[in-house]
Amino acid sequence: MAVVKNPTVLRQLRYGNVERVLAVLRRQGPSTRADVAGATGLSRTTLSGIIGQLLTDGVLLEEPAPAAGAPAGRGRPVHRLVLNPNSAQAAGIEVGRERIKVVIANAAHEITAFDGVHCPPRTSVQEQAAAALGLLRDLAAREAIDLTGLGGVGIGTPGPGETTGGGSAPAEAGHGVPRHRQAVADSFAEALQVPVLADNNTRLAALGEAIWGAARGAGDALHVTLSYGVGGGLVAGGRLFRGAQGAAGEIGHISVDPAGPRCWCGGHGCMEQLASVPALLRAAGRRSWTRFGEALAAGEEKECAAVERAAHAVGRALAAACSTANPQRVVLGGEVAALGGAFLGPVEAAFRRYTPTRVHRGVRLVPAALADRAGPLGALALVFHESPLLAGYTTPGAEPSEPSATEAS
Repeated sequence: MAVVKNPTVLRQLRYGNVERVLAVLRRQGPSTRADVAGATGLSRTTLSGIIGQLLTDGVLLEEPAPAAGAPAGRGRPVHRLVLNPNSAQAAGIEVGRERIKVVIANAAHEITAFDGVHCPPRTSVQEQAAAALGLLRDLAAREAIDLTGLGGVGIGTPGPGETTGGGSAPAEAGHGVPRHRQAVADSFAEALQVPVLADNNTRLAALGEAIWGAARGAGDALHVTLSYGVGGGLVAGGRLFRGAQGAAGEIGHISVDPAGPRCWCGGHGCMEQLASVPALLRAAGRRSWTRFGEALAAGEEKECAAVERAAHAVGRALAAACSTANPQRVVLGGEVAALGGAFLGPVEAAFRRYTPTRVHRGVRLVPAALADRAGPLGALALVFHESPLLAGYTTPGAEPSEPSATEAS
């Protein structure tokens, strides 16, 4: 069996009609079939087929319409269609370097469940995909959520511009899509038999923060994730921006110290080599990030020096990025940013020092608001594709991975 990359026109049309029906129920609430028909303009035959399938899948429920004071007739009792709050319509998943996170939303676009699990470094792509799929199913079972009506999955993975844990750039599967990302997406499409959209995880975190978090309302914003790698995403002119090679916002490989350590990208002194979790642990001679945080809070010299150096590097890189992109807001997320004032204060100082006054006066540096939910929420938004931030935005590869199909016999 081969993975179908291009959905048929008929499939696209049907999916669009299903979304029209669900959108009416989200907007109007419980509605009769006649109400839905009037609002969508769909034919009786088309609407009957869609509603029948949604009822079978558990996405919709039927309930008796409340009496309006009129005497009951002899005809069939009037029922209303309602969205089932316990049915999953979409899932957003982030497969990070050391952690997998899953969020589930129902047809009303309400978040119904979230969870995350640790993923050991250097885990294979197959193991990552299996762990993510297992977490989705376990979470649904634990929260009594029905996955039968699942309509789509969004997935964020590292790259391009980030390693997958092995210290080298990710190989590509075509269209600039890292091979590991395509493999994870295909695994989900095969297992769940639903369309899957996959993109860069830090760009999806930027999308999540722009819709629900610290960058909300900012038409131009730069999001930087400082974690086991360093990545970013850019919102420009009110839209999520990819760039020609899908690397817009990838601030991690700006060189801030030409004499600094060699990076896997081939450069020297990249921000990722100075301000990521592994870089800080190396600088302090630590293995545990928890212990690093405790030592920093206690004022230990090595940890304080490492953070000061990292903050200076980030401030310089942000100065270069903001002088070019001129955002209103810079959102700093990830474990390193979560160190708080000990890190963010020196970042702000270095940023102001290296940025022209006319630029830094209009920029606010803020911590991320969604913590580790930003990535999976952005992946969820990619599936719903309703935010104005996604106007004209297409994921790398243009088409979603779809479930395998066998040829008719």
